[in-house]
Amino acid sequence: MAHGESSGGGRTVRVVDVWAQNEAAELARIRGLARGFRVAAVATSIELPPGPSPTRTLDDSYEAVRAAVDGVRSVQLGLALLSFDGDLPPAGRVWRFHLGEGRGEASPRRFCEALWSYTRATMPDCVCATRDGAADVAYLLRHLDGGLPPRREAFLRRCNVFFTQLYDLRVLAEWRPVEDGDPPLAAATGDAFRRFLELVREWRPTGWPYGYNAFLYGLGANDDDPLLHYKRISAEYDESRRRLKEHLLQHHDEEYVVKRLLPVIM
Repeated sequence: MAHGESSGGGRTVRVVDVWAQNEAAELARIRGLARGFRVAAVATSIELPPGPSPTRTLDDSYEAVRAAVDGVRSVQLGLALLSFDGDLPPAGRVWRFHLGEGRGEASPRRFCEALWSYTRATMPDCVCATRDGAADVAYLLRHLDGGLPPRREAFLRRCNVFFTQLYDLRVLAEWRPVEDGDPPLAAATGDAFRRFLELVREWRPTGWPYGYNAFLYGLGANDDDPLLHYKRISAEYDESRRRLKEHLLQHHDEEYVVKRLLPVIM
């Protein structure tokens, strides 16, 4: 078993590599940490095709994700458990699972079942965060369900069954809620996950906007195509407003621009 140590933000992070030989011990350790560490961050090494384009439908995006995940036989999966205050387990322990079907690799199914047990033990306020929810969660669901559903809608329903509080960092960084306002991670600089933990402390899971829960980048959630279109054009509207404001400020003072001109023009 190989360990790596690094220091960041004033704390030591100890990376524990998990293979078949130490899998049982580490999974038991993870289950034992459930009560004190209720934020689970997951990231896989799966590479997805380019992001959604204006001509790609949500169903097309899901087909691309499903094909990519179904084709994976071996993968590295990173797992970090944290408290709501951002504390890591003792000794700064995080895990890098080497999952697959080859000799010496840990079992994907046993890992996924252990993670699900962890989330159930910490309900209702367990939070799962992913770097790229579409691929990461599809990999987990593939092994929990014995395969991925053929339809996007069924996939998203199963996501809600297994992970009741699921947040995709890409969505939090780029998408805006229907009631307007910047995305929660829009202003995040540096470590987006650090800012995510700040949001956990500010909001607590039960207070989070429902529209972000189980909303996976490129796949949507319970949102339909018109709502996704609204979110896209809202971002374009904001950019147009910003440019117009900059232009008007070259000729008028800010109060006049904001209170008199912009409300009339836009």
